[in-house]
Amino acid sequence: MSDSAREGTEKAMPQATFDIALSKEKALLFYRAKKNRIQVTARDGRTLNLPWELLRPHVQEAGIYGTFTIFFDARGKCERLVPTEA
Repeated sequence: MSDSAREGTEKAMPQATFDIALSKEKALLFYRAKKNRIQVTARDGRTLNLPWELLRPHVQEAGIYGTFTIFFDARGKCERLVPTEA
C-alpha cells in the first residue's frame, strides 16, 4: 500500500485535552499515597480517570497548572501525555 493510501485509511489517534489546576497541597496527597488516581474533565466533556504517575513528571513547586493532551492507543490505553498551549 502506498504512503498516501495508508494515510487515508489510518484513523487519527484518539486523544483528549484537559485543563488542570491542582495546588501544592492537593498534589501532596498523591505523593503521600493517599490517592493514586486523578479525575479530570476533558474539554469535550468526557470524564477521565488517570493514574497519578502520568501527571507526576509535570508537578512544579506550586502544584500542577496547565493544559494537557493525552493520546490513547486503539485499546484506550494511554500512550503519552503532553503539555499543550491553552
